Amino acid sequence: MSGAPVLESRLPSVARLIGFLILLVVVSWALGAFAAFSLVLSPPDKAMLKVAFRHVAAFQRGARALSQEELEKLPRHMRPQSPERSRTGTRVDIVLHVELDGHPLLDKTYRPNGLRHDGPTFVYEEVIAPTGHHRLKATLIEEGGMIEEARRRRRSWPLSEEVNIRSRQVLLIEFSEEAGLTVR
Repeated sequence: MSGAPVLESRLPSVARLIGFLILLVVVSWALGAFAAFSLVLSPPDKAMLKVAFRHVAAFQRGARALSQEELEKLPRHMRPQSPERSRTGTRVDIVLHVELDGHPLLDKTYRPNGLRHDGPTFVYEEVIAPTGHHRLKATLIEEGGMIEEARRRRRSWPLSEEVNIRSRQVLLIEFSEEAGLTVR
């Protein structure tokens, strides 16, 4: 026996290469066949109304600000940049009510995120809507809260707009603190 090590060939066999090529062609053909068919998620004579936004609601009670010692215990990257953001506490629930020509499409309560419900509230809903000319009304309401404005009345953002909904159209209801609820 010679002292040279015996190395196996790492080249795949011709049969394995042909098998891989056949598998590649079959998978490519199947993907092309499925791509020829359109995916229809809603009926052709209807439209979709999407509601998607993020809202930071008011605190339930007067929120406690973190003390200087508590702030110094936090890692530097977790310290709030402004005193308003150093407050902690449970935030109020928000209620979203959407109706089309007086018929309710959506009436739902959303809880804030986080273990202590102290984070923002994320809303994402999809509702099938009929086509035609309609009166769209939506209202976002904060349920209670102890901030000064909420003591006098609940904070709410109404939307009332005439919309012309076409077949397979997607209407989006968004929210911002400055503009309130808007539809596009």
